[in-house]
Amino acid sequence: MHPPSVDPEYLRFQYGDNERLRVRIETHRRYSERPDDFVDWALGHAALRPGQRLLDVGCGDGGCHAPLCRRGVRVVGLDRSAGMVRAARQRAIAEAAGPPAPVLQGDAQALPIGNACVDRALAAHMLYHVPDVRAALRELRRVLRPGGRVILTTNAADHSQRLYALHAAAARALGYTPTEPPGAHFSLDHLELVREVFPGADRHVRRDAFVFPDAAPALRYYASGRVDGIRERVPDGAHRPALLAAVEARIKEIVAREGAFRVPKDAGCFVADV
Repeated sequence: MHPPSVDPEYLRFQYGDNERLRVRIETHRRYSERPDDFVDWALGHAALRPGQRLLDVGCGDGGCHAPLCRRGVRVVGLDRSAGMVRAARQRAIAEAAGPPAPVLQGDAQALPIGNACVDRALAAHMLYHVPDVRAALRELRRVLRPGGRVILTTNAADHSQRLYALHAAAARALGYTPTEPPGAHFSLDHLELVREVFPGADRHVRRDAFVFPDAAPALRYYASGRVDGIRERVPDGAHRPALLAAVEARIKEIVAREGAFRVPKDAGCFVADV
């Protein structure tokens, strides 16, 4: 069985609609130590100008598209999930002041657009879902024009390690085998991999942490995806109730002892010009 981060069937469940993604985005917005928005921070490295064409690969529900379009950037979204494409198109129509950003369905490992046709390429927290990261990097390089720039956001290898440790302990206690976290597949530690395709790539790290005042928001975040990180997971989710209860009990113990549940979650981006 593939780990959840790259399992096609599991990703169809995760991104069939934007419910679980919305929970994660809202959790980062409400419970992060840093008040500034991560997407704004990452796009600050893009050196965007009006008239540039930006390809957002793995665009999810297209949360950054309308603001970029209002700045004069010509955005094209792309996602493999039909559910995410549908959500992004609906959001584009609802939020756009002018013509909505087009959104395509396609695979990052074989982008359905021509060579050297975009000025900026963004792959935001999605390469750890791609089985062949090198193929996706080569495709991003292919579609960039000379003088273009790529921005690849991802997590630090130890992102949310404290929550993962609770999950792993609870899973083992229940007789399950925890899978590796997504960072094992692609994280900020993979600079040399990125430089195989983008030799001049630089790494930028953004320090941050969740601070949960009680167990409820931490458990919602855990339930949105991490709870499924076991080798024995089943499609009907029969493993989830016991894991949720076990992790909730552990988080409550920490909050009672420390006053809050603080979970470091460093992330960042690779940036390269071509």
